[in-house]
Amino acid sequence: KDGERTFGTYLGAATELNDINLNAERFKGHDYLHIEGYLVFNNALIERALQLAKENGLKVSLDLASYNVVEANLDFLKDMINKYVDILFANEEEAKAFTGLEPEEALEEISKMVDIAIVKVGKEGSFIKSGDEKLKIGVIEANAVDTTGAGDLYAGGFLHGLANGKDFEYCGKLGALLAGTVIQNIGAKISDDDWNSIKETLKAY
Repeated sequence: KDGERTFGTYLGAATELNDINLNAERFKGHDYLHIEGYLVFNNALIERALQLAKENGLKVSLDLASYNVVEANLDFLKDMINKYVDILFANEEEAKAFTGLEPEEALEEISKMVDIAIVKVGKEGSFIKSGDEKLKIGVIEANAVDTTGAGDLYAGGFLHGLANGKDFEYCGKLGALLAGTVIQNIGAKISDDDWNSIKETLKAY
């Protein structure tokens, strides 16, 4: 009733992936590699993907996905993030599991490890830090029906802005717009009508 959700994750075909399936050709011609955190359970796959991405000049983005994932893979994650990751997304629970700190303090700690740190704090918005630049991004007015997909849509919006040369404020606002739109419906997809509305809203950004 509060729009929140609890779910068990089933990785399905993703568990079939193996690091031997990866080669440099798959990474050529791209600017960013975004990794969804649940795949971190396959350590060999993730490490090989990160190595190939950096060898081919890609920026690496990682979403921590779940505090359970972070707790179960903490040492591995810290090693991979320090070595390879440029952009890190975390919600407040994931950030606390990763650093032991509250959101803003966690942001400071994470920003020492990556170029761009993003900590999302639900209806309070999000924090972005890169070097000495720090921003607080708000949320759009929304009636939360189902929060499934909010984190993924935020990351997608942020990275879309970044890939198109936009500043961090635009990237964060786009992420917030997409997240705020998807939570107003059941499920993790944005309808065609809502996409049209988003495009109209963006004209004012």
